[in-house]
Amino acid sequence: MTASFASLVGAELGPSSWIDVTQERIDAFAEATEDRQWIHVDAERAASGPFGSTIAHGYLTLSLVVPMLYEL
Repeated sequence: MTASFASLVGAELGPSSWIDVTQERIDAFAEATEDRQWIHVDAERAASGPFGSTIAHGYLTLSLVVPMLYEL
């Protein structure tokens, strides 16, 4: 952990900017990673699945941490 991040331990940082996770973004991520599982890209099938709609890939969600770090 760098000194600058260490100084933030326990500090309230506030909210970051809102990031929309659209189906278009999910589809682009699916193409880039070749992970086209139905739960991510098939809205019709996913509608009857456990979440009621498509869901973002775990790694897509994780990758959104990067732009948030620039706001610290």
